[in-house]
Amino acid sequence: MIINRRNFVKSASIMALGAGMPIEAIAAMRRRISPNDKIQVGVIGINGQGYANLKAFLKNSEFECTAIAEVDENVYNKRADELVKNGFKKPVFYSDYRKMLDDKELDVVIIASPDHWHCLQLVHAMEAGKDAFVEKPIGNSIKEINIMTNAVKKHNRIVQVAQWQRSQPHFVDAIQLVHSGKLGRIRNTKTSLLPKPLIN
Repeated sequence: MIINRRNFVKSASIMALGAGMPIEAIAAMRRRISPNDKIQVGVIGINGQGYANLKAFLKNSEFECTAIAEVDENVYNKRADELVKNGFKKPVFYSDYRKMLDDKELDVVIIASPDHWHCLQLVHAMEAGKDAFVEKPIGNSIKEINIMTNAVKKHNRIVQVAQWQRSQPHFVDAIQLVHSGKLGRIRNTKTSLLPKPLIN
């Protein structure tokens, strides 16, 4: 399958709905896809958000996890066992993400390592010719983000940051409304962090 910006972002909005689903439910809903149409994905960091992101990707039947880069082999074994138990192929294990990026068959990389690794790993993914989905925060400084942005432009790759809301239709509509000018000149915005969720 040809990965383009529209397909990648469309897939992300579908993936957002699958992030919290159990792997058993995701496996049951997948359909058969021709090997020629599969998008091979590798994950850097599979212990928490990386596994949630992978499950979200796997909700789209076109994605197939073929590789996992993880510093803790026990974590890899746990996640690989869960995938195999539910009918997925066992992903190849890499203790060094750079070795995984050498795989020419890999199309997309999920970067879900701790925050301070995002910049270097994204730049390496761009240099390896991979598209990427990177966890937030994208970087720890404006300088890091500029380095990452320049790498994306230089290598002409597709990258999405894990801002699920930006892919959901009602948020897209709200952004378009603001950009349309129909609200007039925006002079002030306010945001707040709630200490507890409104609904349990």
